[in-house]
Amino acid sequence: MPSVWPLNSPDINPVDYAVWGALQQDVYRVPIVGLEDLKDRVRTCWASLDQQLINKAIDQWRPKLKTLVKIYGTHIEQLFT
Repeated sequence: MPSVWPLNSPDINPVDYAVWGALQQDVYRVPIVGLEDLKDRVRTCWASLDQQLINKAIDQWRPKLKTLVKIYGTHIEQLFT
């Protein structure tokens, strides 16, 4: 039933709201030279992500979902910085 599905929001996806931002910063720290360089850099940066960052994103997931339910699905990014 589409009327009860949550918004397509990065606020409820731990990879979007935390992990991807950190990965993106590391990947694009220096200019990329070609597709293979990009692939290698993504793999290397992914492997070196700080586990504490991932754990924090996971720990915030349930509180974010509860908050979204309370405020009927509006954006909550400003509440979890």
